[in-house]
Amino acid sequence: MASTSTSPLEVPEILRMISRFVSMKDACVCAQVCKAWTNAFVSAIWHTIDFTDHTLYELDAKILAKYGGHIRVVREMGEDTEVLVILLSKASKLRELEIDMGRKQSLAHVYDVIRRNNTTLENIDITFADKNSVFVVDALFPVSGTGATSRLTSFCFQRLTITREAFSSILKHCPSLTKLHLDDVILPSLPVGDDSGADCYQHRGVTELTAPVEQVFRVVSESEKVTSLLVHFPNLITWKFSGYSEVSIKEIRNEVTRCCPLLKSVWATTPPPLTVKLLAAFKGLTTIVVLNEQLSAEMVKAILNHQDTLLAACTLTDPRFDDYDVVPEVENDQVEASEWIIQAIPRRCGQLEALELPYYEMDVDDIEGEEWICHGLEVLYIRIHGLNTKEKIDRAIQLWIEGRIAIKKTQMDDKDDESLLSDSQLYAVIPKCANSIEARVARHLLKFRHLQRVWFGWRIRDLKYND
Repeated sequence: MASTSTSPLEVPEILRMISRFVSMKDACVCAQVCKAWTNAFVSAIWHTIDFTDHTLYELDAKILAKYGGHIRVVREMGEDTEVLVILLSKASKLRELEIDMGRKQSLAHVYDVIRRNNTTLENIDITFADKNSVFVVDALFPVSGTGATSRLTSFCFQRLTITREAFSSILKHCPSLTKLHLDDVILPSLPVGDDSGADCYQHRGVTELTAPVEQVFRVVSESEKVTSLLVHFPNLITWKFSGYSEVSIKEIRNEVTRCCPLLKSVWATTPPPLTVKLLAAFKGLTTIVVLNEQLSAEMVKAILNHQDTLLAACTLTDPRFDDYDVVPEVENDQVEASEWIIQAIPRRCGQLEALELPYYEMDVDDIEGEEWICHGLEVLYIRIHGLNTKEKIDRAIQLWIEGRIAIKKTQMDDKDDESLLSDSQLYAVIPKCANSIEARVARHLLKFRHLQRVWFGWRIRDLKYND
């Protein structure tokens, strides 16, 4: 009897797995091979509908209805025709929905899309036409009595007027929420002390809030104090703030202490003078992220107020910087500032685990001049003067990797000893006579036993090193 063998490409499960990793163009080609391949790749083709790239208006309603069940993500939906496309597709298992309601589309149709998917939606982002817009929050909630529960983990509202009761209703009916983004949202204020009723529901699952300072703290008058938005989030850990505000530092400090004792991580895109002041409003921060151009002497001093607890000091950067195919140049003002200011952070923050300042440059002489006391450093994104080509960066990384292997083989790296490696141990791996910029940088990296991820100008290198 002849034996038969099955090609891996004939196994539906394997085909579906492959479909997750191919481009849209390749998925469309694969779907035309045969019926089995069509079934395997159709989900990849229809999974994400981004109306900045897709034009589905000419498709027959039967085609939309046939494949609409595969849609999971809808982005940049705004025009009436785009809303109708999603309605005609009968998509009912959306996980992410991004809507721009400033294009005068039928709100009734938008609510129909939301209601049809309110048992599966995990992320929703809605931008309204103006602050006078009103949103029917009930569209977010599954029908009562069905046993279904909202799966929303994050939502973003921009330009909206909403009652405090409606806002509290969202929090109450969305138990899975962990992240909120509010911008230009008008919420009626509550007088201080009037924050224990139903209109001030406390959601204990929300740990991250993105909102301007003036959104969280509304200034009415000197004599009239109002409760901040923080009262809703007793377990808040991270606040990403922007904007301008006349709120006193004392008021912010008191409200954070009263409402959010776990708040230890801040991301600031406020103007530098305000950022410096705001950092003083918090105690014992573990994560501080500021704008790239803000790292002045005053900002570093404000960061060092948290030196005993700081685990991560970072600047906001283009998330695609690690994909650069060339080593970016460092601006002159950043070079001059970084020569001495930034060194204070690793030299004084003993708990630091991540130093991510990818557009600031350090001099290797300064680095070697005084010990970095952050023995537990795990992530390092910086630039080093002279280490300015792919070849030099690659060589430094390679010397570091080889040094780690050599240290492990000779058992120099005692895992019970948290101190830095001594100069004699380092010179045993990379001789002192090796005085190139690459060797000096690699020697410095070897001091940190827990260091795993580095970036010096191109390609993040992740070294999974286990003792």
